[in-house]
Amino acid sequence: MDGFDHRAPSYFICPISLQVMKDPVTIYTGMTFDRESIQKWLFSYKKITCPITKQPLSDFRLTPNSNLLRLIQSWSLQNASSSTTKFVEPEPNDHDALMKVLLEEIKQPHLQVKSLRKVKSLIQENRGDSSRITCISDDGLFSLVASFVVKTELPGIPQITGNDTPAIMNEAVSLLCLLRPSDEKLKMVAQNENGLLIDSLCLIITQYLSNLQIRIQAALLLKSIFKVVDGIYKDGLRVEFLESITEILKDQISKHGSLTVLAILMEVMSYGKNKEKAIKGGLIPVLIELLAEENEKHLCEMMLVVLEKLCQKAEGRAAFVAHPAGIAVVSSKIFKVSHIGDDKSISLLLCVLRFCISSGEVAREFMEVGGVTKICLVIQSGCNSRTKEKAREILGFHLKTWNKTPCFPSFFKA
Repeated sequence: MDGFDHRAPSYFICPISLQVMKDPVTIYTGMTFDRESIQKWLFSYKKITCPITKQPLSDFRLTPNSNLLRLIQSWSLQNASSSTTKFVEPEPNDHDALMKVLLEEIKQPHLQVKSLRKVKSLIQENRGDSSRITCISDDGLFSLVASFVVKTELPGIPQITGNDTPAIMNEAVSLLCLLRPSDEKLKMVAQNENGLLIDSLCLIITQYLSNLQIRIQAALLLKSIFKVVDGIYKDGLRVEFLESITEILKDQISKHGSLTVLAILMEVMSYGKNKEKAIKGGLIPVLIELLAEENEKHLCEMMLVVLEKLCQKAEGRAAFVAHPAGIAVVSSKIFKVSHIGDDKSISLLLCVLRFCISSGEVAREFMEVGGVTKICLVIQSGCNSRTKEKAREILGFHLKTWNKTPCFPSFFKA
């Protein structure tokens, strides 16, 4: 190649001429070409489609890509020893320069979706080597991409059942999930404008019922956000949001989705009226039914934690006792999950039975499903002293009732 030994970045090369672009312009589809080449394609050869995407063009304007032109000119000056502009092998590792171009293109409305998609690919490609992209940090990129989520107008209707998620929303939320901002930046962005990002993510989960992927991604972001924001941003959650994440949990589409929803519930249940809203949204029967079928340790532990929090409310205890399998399911998890699972099961049963002392029916059910036997075994087992103390407290509530049954251990009657 006439002694030319410098390699141009791939995005300097016109896809039509395969030469370094002299005057890069962008067409309606967001693709960039050298002006001379695309003019021949459109006006000499009378083509009406994009050379790359084959998408029909409804707009034939050519928009100068001044940012790319500046980069090409800078590169040309650095390699001035050669005057050739013929095709050269692309440089595969110049990701920082490409990111600079994309960050400029992302400011142009007609290029935003394409640019977000390319930034996402670049992040995925370089996640193991962050030194390749130094022009912007995860903190800076998170702020920029989050702005697309909060600025995208969500329809003011209860829910959307079609595939109507705005493309820019899909790309922005997906990209946010790849970034690792600092806790300080995540908190600042999430709390900005009275928690507008939190509201937007909650609306995504509530409205886009047919787009499970974006709902799970929004939940993942909220999981991280709720860990760092102030309590005031957790206590105003809507019933519709809690109903929606309950549905995600109920559908059991993926273990990852279930763990994410349970982590959110554990984080927000102690704030405001969230317990009452979750109970109203039908969370308790869903958790009981899932717990009955679940054997995975971490999932069981998380479900028991959330159930215990809900049963701290009278309406929660009423919903738990009203479920025909509630007491039986929780009792069955003792000695079957983990030491943590044992403690959470005992704590939950203590919370319920403490307020049912006058209810002989609940006491009899607890005996019939084997709960009393499990409690006695806990007291005799190697469980920690705190768990044993809770078990003794449960035993004391209904000892007179259980004493009268023939299956009650004789050594406890004394």
